[in-house]
Amino acid sequence: MGVVYKARHLSLNRLVALKMVLAGVHAGPAELARFRAEAETVARFQHPNIVQVYEIGTQDGRPFMALELVEGSLAKKLAGTPQPARQAAQWLQTLARAVQHAHQEGIVHRDLKPANVLVGRDGSLKITDFGMAKIGANRAPGLTHSGQVLGTPSYMAPEQAQGQTRQIGPATDVYGLGAILYELLTGRPPFRAATVAETLDQVRRQEPLLPSALQPKLPRDLETICLCCLQKEPGKRYVTAEALADDLSAFLAGEPIRSRRPGTAERLARWARRRPAEALLLGACGMAVVGLAVGIVWFHAWRWLPWRD
Repeated sequence: MGVVYKARHLSLNRLVALKMVLAGVHAGPAELARFRAEAETVARFQHPNIVQVYEIGTQDGRPFMALELVEGSLAKKLAGTPQPARQAAQWLQTLARAVQHAHQEGIVHRDLKPANVLVGRDGSLKITDFGMAKIGANRAPGLTHSGQVLGTPSYMAPEQAQGQTRQIGPATDVYGLGAILYELLTGRPPFRAATVAETLDQVRRQEPLLPSALQPKLPRDLETICLCCLQKEPGKRYVTAEALADDLSAFLAGEPIRSRRPGTAERLARWARRRPAEALLLGACGMAVVGLAVGIVWFHAWRWLPWRD
């Protein structure tokens, strides 16, 4: 939607990131409304790990934002390379506390991913691009419709992939944070297929490959934290981004974490709810095998009963 230029803010005499609507004079009402909503959203934040806005305005009928200039991104820094466990935990703890600040302001980002995390020359992390943010209990009128899928498929929560806009809330951002942590630990997002449609289907129906399957030396507690964020059902994730940050703090301090892994029975039940046809077929096959085994045992037992002599 937007285009960003490196520019000099004359009155402030410093370099800034100048963001404008990509369509320019051809932008329609919906694009302009979303851009204005993003500008107003970012202007509300005063947090060291959220990119700062210096000025918002209009030039020749085109809205613009003058933002803090941070030229690196976490996506470029990672470039498919897994990070050490402690580094990953420290980075995500920082991001989780910034996201908690946004949630306290009534704002859900909805598009958390490494490309939307900027990295300063001093190594500081700053969340950016609130163009898809959900503000307050209700979204801005006319910007999002029920059934509309917004976000980046590989980092999108299941409720987003299903177009369930009424279900989108802080837990959606907790999922996004978990997807970032997954990539920090493994070098790849939790889901990535050949097409957008296939990726969305994976998000809705499949469990992510265990991070330890890709990184065998990964600490179990950190993997548990990551998987808790990536639960399909929003209610089974961390209740708040702050709770996630607190568990990461506990991990870094060598203390017990609060999150616990689901048992085998619970994992099977979840799989059955997502794939009822396959579960029914598997159950029928299982019953047939059990029935066959019982029949074989009964047949042999009947053959050797004493009264048959």
